[in-house]
Amino acid sequence: MNKEEIRRNTLKKRLSLSSEDIREKSRQVFLNLAETVEYKNSQNIMFYAATRSEVQTEEMIKMSIKMGKNVFVPIILPECFNLVPSKIFDFDIELERGSKGILEPKKEYHRLGTPENIDLVIVPGVTFDLDGNRIGRGFGYYDNFLRKVRSSAKIIALAFEMQIVKKIITDKNDIPVHKIITEKRIINSI
Repeated sequence: MNKEEIRRNTLKKRLSLSSEDIREKSRQVFLNLAETVEYKNSQNIMFYAATRSEVQTEEMIKMSIKMGKNVFVPIILPECFNLVPSKIFDFDIELERGSKGILEPKKEYHRLGTPENIDLVIVPGVTFDLDGNRIGRGFGYYDNFLRKVRSSAKIIALAFEMQIVKKIITDKNDIPVHKIITEKRIINSI
């Protein structure tokens, strides 16, 4: 299957999950993430704001802020297919739906950071393989952003187990992740 067929197939499966399944699996993903050295040792973390069928990050973000970590959420720049990290202090007050229908900081709460200052990038995706390759939504936002983070930054993907496939054919623009965390396991890929 090509990338588009894999993307469509996985999205169909992911959209079939109930809200309860998503909530419970997401809770387990966060418990697994919280046990990693990368999460424990990171002070500046960029989380994605989840759409309905993705691994939910709201509680992860709130807990990380409570723990004193600096939490950033991306602002989408559709004109250049890029992301800018913006620090948040209150998930419930500071976010609104952006141009792609995804939560991002309201203009009055833009506290822009730089990719070079992020210790840990938590990325979404549609499908992943055991080598850390990912298929996103097809726009390249995260691949463009990940090219700018410093080499010591860690990249971790959150996914449901059903999003893992054996192999994804990649191209030169694809940036792999260091780990994939599902509700069942932690996959060390790089």
